[in-house]
Formats: sequence, structure tokens, C-alpha cells
Amino acid sequence: MDTNERFIFLLQQFRDGNISIVEQDELFSLIASHEFDHLLEQQISRDIHNQEKTGADLPPHVSQEIIRNILSAEKMTAKIIPAKRSYKTWYWSAAAVLIMALVSYFFLSGNNNTARSFSEVIPVGTIAVNNSSDTTRTINLSDGSKITLQPQSTLHYPDQFSDSIREVYFEGQAFFEIAHNAKKPFLVYSNRIITKVLGTSFYIDTKTTNGNEEVSVRTGKVQVFENSKMQIKKQQAPSVIIIPNQRAIYEPAKRIFETTLVEKPHPIIREPGARPDLNVAENKNLIYEQERLQNIFRQLEEIYGIEIIIDNQDLNNCVFTGDLSDEDLFTKLKIICLTTGSSYEINNTKILVKGQGCN
Repeated sequence: MDTNERFIFLLQQFRDGNISIVEQDELFSLIASHEFDHLLEQQISRDIHNQEKTGADLPPHVSQEIIRNILSAEKMTAKIIPAKRSYKTWYWSAAAVLIMALVSYFFLSGNNNTARSFSEVIPVGTIAVNNSSDTTRTINLSDGSKITLQPQSTLHYPDQFSDSIREVYFEGQAFFEIAHNAKKPFLVYSNRIITKVLGTSFYIDTKTTNGNEEVSVRTGKVQVFENSKMQIKKQQAPSVIIIPNQRAIYEPAKRIFETTLVEKPHPIIREPGARPDLNVAENKNLIYEQERLQNIFRQLEEIYGIEIIIDNQDLNNCVFTGDLSDEDLFTKLKIICLTTGSSYEINNTKILVKGQGCN
């Protein structure tokens, strides 16, 4: 193996974390000689080129700036290390070059648990609809499902679904109304999560300001799990099941799901055949006259499908008088709590009411 091949071998060993102390000293010595700058530059350029092919397009001036910064690291380090410590000078200068090269490598190779770009997993031949307008756009699928795309959102779907499964690919924000078919599950693939249903309605948001992805359920039951195809580090994919007025928030940095309530819960829509007294209309009169809180909270639980826990049983003795018919759930709770000297908080998918209670 000639010296060029030896340098490339040592560089790869260092980058993979398999280099010995003796080999590391040898590599740092070669870097300090500046005889192999061209090979280091070629390797960095190759990493940049490979990353650009996978979708993370870096402008040429950015690529060149990265290379210049790495190759100038030794000169910059030499200025701040005392010249009398010559061995330490070249050793740590070379180390600085390698550290910067490694940082660049992991940055360029997308060391964020993302194995590939989302476009790579979308099947060839699907129909692509990009809503570039400033209004919503409705897409009707062959199975009777309907998807309402928000602006700047994209949907990929087949002309006809297979006999066993219904799959679409999505980026952005949209409301899904899925036709029920127990024999053909409906799967929505997004960049980091997969949403699986049989027939329901839900909202997906892959463009949150904090980088998370969210699924909120309007009707039915939804299973959400991590899109393992987009991960380099394989592990058992986390998943959650959510029901109406609940949402699942996927945090990619931690690879976990958080379940909580939607920002504005709606009266739930009961399935056909449900008990008549449970089919609560959204405009149902909620006028109370000296009504105990226990009864009011039980009624709100039935309307919204959300469990309300009373922290202090003495609160059950409190009474409320007022009209809550036209208020949303959280406004209803605020009015009740202000009237009775209590408070509430959201605990995952439940509501906890606290207070001293009444005699």
C-alpha cells in the first residue's frame, strides 16, 4: 500500500472510530505535513457530492467554504499554540483538522437519524398533487376517501389502491376523511410518522414550527407510529393509539410520542346505533340552575369523550348556575372554575380539576 492509500485508509479508520493510538499518531503526522491536503479535500468533496445526490442540496459556495474552513484549521490552530511545544503544535493542529472534518462529515451525512430523503420512499407512478395556491384543495380518492389539502402541501396517491391496503404519501397540513373498509387499512406516510386507520377523520401537520409532526383525531380511532424507513438507527418503532379530541405529537430528536388533547375539542360524533342519549348535538342546551359540579362534569365527559378527574371530592358539593351552551370546552371549564374557586389542568389526555371544594 503506497502512502496515498495509507492516508485514505487511516482517515477512514479515524472517521469510523476504529483507529488505534499508533495509527492516530501516524495520521496526524501525515496531515501536519500538508502533503495530503488534496486527498483530504477530495474526500470531503466526495461526501458533499454524495449528500447532494440524496436531496440536501448545498450551494457550491457553501461546499467550498466548508472545505476551506477544514483545510485552514491547522494554520489557525498553530497561531494559538505556543511554538516551543512543537510536537503538541502539529499534533493538536492535525487533530483540529480531523475534528472539523468529522463534524462536516456527520453534518453532511445527515446524522439526525434520517436515513434518506422522503422522496426516495415514494413509489414510482403515484399521482402527485401539490397545492401551491393560497386556499384549500380537496382530493377525492378512488375508495371514496376525501382529503383537504392546506396551501403548500403535497399528496402522492395511486390511481387505484391494491386489494389489501390503501397507502398515500403526504407532506404539509391536511384533513383526512377516510372511507371505512375493515379489510383494507389506510396508511398515511409522512417524513417521520405513519398514520394507520380503517375509517375515520383526522388532521396531520408535518410543518410545525418546532419540527415535530402531529396527528389530531376528529372521529374514530387512529394508530400512529414512527416511520422506521426514514431512520438510520433501528429500534422498535414507538406507537400510540388516539381517539377523538386527542392528538399525538412526535418529537424526532427524542424519537418519542406525546399524547395530549387537541387545542379546541369538539363534541364527538357517535357511531350509528349508539345509545340515543349519547348522540349529543353540538348546539345542545347547557343551561344549569344550582347544578352540582359532579353532574356537569359527567355531562361534559359524555359530550367530548374526555375524562375529567376531580382531585378533591369536596368539589362535588359545589353548584353552578349559568348558560354554557355556546362556549367551547375550555371556556366552559374556565367559567365553572372561576365561579367555584377551582382550577383545571390538562394531564396528557385527561383534565384534572383542583380546588378546596364546598361544604
